[in-house]
Amino acid sequence: MVAREENMESEYFKYDMHKVLPIINQEGSDSAMLDNALEFMVMSGMDLPLAVMVTIPAPWEHDKYMDSEIKDFYRYYATMMEPWDGPASILFTDGDMVGAVLDRNGLRPSRYYITDDGYMILSSEVGAIDIDQTKIVKKDRLRPGKMLLVDTVEGKMISDEELKLRYAEKNPYGEWLDSNLVELEDLKVPNQAAPVLAKEQRLRLQKTYGYTYEQYRTMILPMALNGAEAVSAMGVDSPLAVLSKKHQPLFNFLSSCLHRLRTRLLTLSVKRSLLPLLYM
Repeated sequence: MVAREENMESEYFKYDMHKVLPIINQEGSDSAMLDNALEFMVMSGMDLPLAVMVTIPAPWEHDKYMDSEIKDFYRYYATMMEPWDGPASILFTDGDMVGAVLDRNGLRPSRYYITDDGYMILSSEVGAIDIDQTKIVKKDRLRPGKMLLVDTVEGKMISDEELKLRYAEKNPYGEWLDSNLVELEDLKVPNQAAPVLAKEQRLRLQKTYGYTYEQYRTMILPMALNGAEAVSAMGVDSPLAVLSKKHQPLFNFLSSCLHRLRTRLLTLSVKRSLLPLLYM
């Protein structure tokens, strides 16, 4: 979204588009940034369920059972919006529609009950609310990339497949892709070999820019072999740059200083907000 701000235009704002920028608050959390993006898309005229489907897509690329029209829909919007993969289970509403969606990695539990008296209860844990089991007509869980949507105006639940087919059939996404999409592999490139560095020169550059053997094996090599970043979620346990036994790039020292400064400012802000409570 940030990368596309310079290309945004509106027939209503015209030369005043800068008044609504930036769209994303860079100081916010990842959830706050997602909220910024969804709010902007909805206020620009996009249906809320559609905006959620675009930002948090299903794992469509290798799903051989997915309807071709739905796959074309996701492929079309993938050229405009990178997927937001959480991990998270997102709840959303515009006052009429109430829904929930699980990111395509499916790393967050989301279970729901529907009762015979018109209630739907969704929670990350079973038993969050005490419910008479005789009233439950359906028990299920959200699956990766699937959406649960309730239309409170019409009083009905819309299935994931029905919802996605509804939006996929609105436009000829497949025709648009066939006519306009250009694949990188189809572009003509100069018949020139990539420059090859001598081992000593390559090692010197790796040391200069702080590359480690671990980064080479776990990050650079998978990208070179597979054309995609390696996915991991192990947390960061590396020492501060000033305490590291290895030579660190200048950026690492600056990022450590900025992190400590931000933590200090946040601590001072919390203390000031709590001071009035101490003397009440």
